[in-house]
Amino acid sequence: MNSTRLITCNRDWTGITVIDKKGKPIFLDYHQISEIRFGYHTVTKLFSKKTSEKIEIRVKGSKKPIMVLKPMDWDHFEQYKQEITKFAKDNKIRLVEFE
Repeated sequence: MNSTRLITCNRDWTGITVIDKKGKPIFLDYHQISEIRFGYHTVTKLFSKKTSEKIEIRVKGSKKPIMVLKPMDWDHFEQYKQEITKFAKDNKIRLVEFE
């Protein structure tokens, strides 16, 4: 199991670092983030559908959101949700839960 956290908030809670699908870290200041969503994401493969929880970070000026799915890091996902909720509230970022 990979021990690298996928989402980390900085010490003063004004920015977050997210590891993308390619393993590249992306640093985002609070003013770059327009919205954070918690919800569900369904992946359809040939004859099966799998639904999991997601954290979706919408970045200003980007068409695609950054998504972190629960299967990407089962061990830390609930902690990510708690930290992202605090980060969003502290920085007055719109937070949408479970759509």
